[in-house]
Order: sequence, then C-alpha cells, then structure tokens
Amino acid sequence: MRRRIGSLIAAGAVAAGSVLLSGTTPAQAAPVPCTGKEENVQVFAGSNVNRVDVKLCGWRTVDEDTVQGFSEIDWLIEDPDITFSKFKIQTRVEKRAAADGKDTVVDSATCDITKALNSAAEPRYPEQCHPAAVVWYDPKYWWSTDATVTYDVEGDGKGDITWELSGSPLVHTPPLVHAR
Repeated sequence: MRRRIGSLIAAGAVAAGSVLLSGTTPAQAAPVPCTGKEENVQVFAGSNVNRVDVKLCGWRTVDEDTVQGFSEIDWLIEDPDITFSKFKIQTRVEKRAAADGKDTVVDSATCDITKALNSAAEPRYPEQCHPAAVVWYDPKYWWSTDATVTYDVEGDGKGDITWELSGSPLVHTPPLVHAR
C-alpha cells in the first residue's frame, strides 16, 4: 500500500512538473495571453522612475470552460511629492462577434488602489483587479480583457484624468471535445 501511494505521489509530481514546464496550469488551455510590459505605461513628472504599468490578461479555462481576466497594476514612484487623491481601475471581460467587431461588456469590477499606491514607492506584489462573475465561454465570440483607469494627482490642478488602456490579446478557440 505504501509503495502504491509513493508511486501515485511521484506520478503526480512528474505530471505537475510537466504542466509547470509547459507554462500552463491544468485550468488553462494555453499560456495566459497578456499585454506586453511596455504597452500600458503612464509616466508622471517627466521621469521614467515615476510610472505606473498595467498588464491586462484574459484566458479560457479548460476544466470549467469559462473566460477569466484581470488587470495587474505595478508601479515605481520615487518622487515623494507625487500623491494620488484617486486611482481607480475598471477591469472588464468583453466579447465581440468578429475579430474586428465592437466589444460588449460581459462582466466588470472597479478597484480603488489609491491607498496602496500612496503607501509605497513600489509594491511588494502588484495589485490585481478581477471581475468576479462566472462567464461561460462561447466559441462564437472573440474574448478579451480591457480596462480604464481614472486618477487624480494631488496638487497638479488637472483634476480627474481618464486613461484608456490597450486590451489583452483576443482569445478565440474552437469548442472543446471531451473524451468519454
């Protein structure tokens, strides 16, 4: 019995290692498509050391056949005079009927990260904003994650600024065929 349990543990470790080496998890159909590192960057006070980077990711899960997406916000603010009175991100899971079609919002979440952004020159871990609903995958559509940031830098006299981000790569794959 112990030998059988040991064999099962070893087989599980090999399977998990194979999954991790391929860059996917069991719940993903492929590596998570995200925007590039330099695609959504906002620079403050004319210096690259005062910046906010936002990565948008969207993918189709295999186990549940759902669509999921999130935004990940990272920053480096070295100027102590840069303080935000507002920094909110609205993250949306969207679908469209054609690759070049108009987006329809399926789910969204708005996250306020003002306090986190003002509390550290750079985060220990990037902040994330996830829409929470279960969105069932439909192969008739192209899917993506999109976001809009609204921020206000204290004392700059500009008020609220809206920043429209470049969305994640489109996800469009054929229906899954489950072996029975």
